[in-house]
Amino acid sequence: METILYHGPSNGCAFGVIVALEWLCRPYRLVQVDLPGLPVPVLQNGGKLLRDCRAILQHIGQQRRCLLGYRDGTAEARKLASLLDYLHEGFDAGTERMAMTCAALDEALSGQEWLDGCKRTVADACLVAVVRWAQRESGLNLDAYPALQRHVSELHADPAVFFADAIETRRPAVSSGRYLGSASVEQLPLAA
Repeated sequence: METILYHGPSNGCAFGVIVALEWLCRPYRLVQVDLPGLPVPVLQNGGKLLRDCRAILQHIGQQRRCLLGYRDGTAEARKLASLLDYLHEGFDAGTERMAMTCAALDEALSGQEWLDGCKRTVADACLVAVVRWAQRESGLNLDAYPALQRHVSELHADPAVFFADAIETRRPAVSSGRYLGSASVEQLPLAA
């Protein structure tokens, strides 16, 4: 059974999941859900349903020989899970906490290419989503964080990020991954 991401019309977390799915380069479909009360994103992968954004990203990180993450149970996988928690909590806990998070990320990125220090991971997909959300919802300005701003700008130049933005804004989208198309929730109902 194929991978299906159920997402809302404008959801910061789903944005990062779409970016990660594009980077993973495995076949997937998207279903936009406009049903109040249905928490999204939800990833259906075979018979498995994942309803938490961090769990979805960790699952994607462990696919395809851990291309975007690390093998479950390793110290690197635990570090990546902590980094995903840090990103979600740091950008969703008020202006002061967001500033501290940005400063810490800026310091870390001043000496490394990728957020986890080793390779591109689902944390980078999450970062571009949470920063984008914070800029839109909280007026986050990255001018005081040059290394973080550089990294986010580089991510915004990535075709997967262009694609996720086009999906979210309902513009024509060109996949650089293995996107199989969008469907309605009637065509691909969410499994129980």
